[in-house]
Amino acid sequence: MNVIIKKRQIIMSALVLALGSAVFVNWYFNKPNAEQTAKEESASYSIIGDAQYVSANSENHSVEETVKNDFSQTQLKRSKAHDEAFDKLKSVINDSSASKTAVDKAAEDLSKLANTIKMEADIEALVKSKCGFNCVVMINGSSAQVVCEKDTLDSTVILQIKEIFLKHTDINSENITIFELK
Repeated sequence: MNVIIKKRQIIMSALVLALGSAVFVNWYFNKPNAEQTAKEESASYSIIGDAQYVSANSENHSVEETVKNDFSQTQLKRSKAHDEAFDKLKSVINDSSASKTAVDKAAEDLSKLANTIKMEADIEALVKSKCGFNCVVMINGSSAQVVCEKDTLDSTVILQIKEIFLKHTDINSENITIFELK
């Protein structure tokens, strides 16, 4: 019995470490820019009724900022979904009334979730370094979706992204969907 408990503790420690690493990598590559945050905060405290200069190239409503906000929203939604799944699996594992098969299945699913989170972050970093633009990767079992910045895709870039997936995952190229953010 003690051997089983120790194995479970080792497995859980490894899963928590892998998940923590994935969260750190995701945070590191997506951390907010301090100067940009300060500009956004100062812009939000304007007094109602004050006149403001508005142009097509305004920093407050630039296309680039809109794309960054869309990427941030997509990443936030993905992160929330991962967190919810993580919490559900942890509650099954920590539930003393759960059956051994349910706990084992939850531990296996937790391991898969941690691997998926790490894989998504790694592929996003590789695409950014190889192709030079941001993307959001969402892996769901044997399929994946890649959302890229606007006006970044051509046949060469699509092949590079698929090559990254083929080298680092078991996902077939026909199950990879790559599209641009509108």
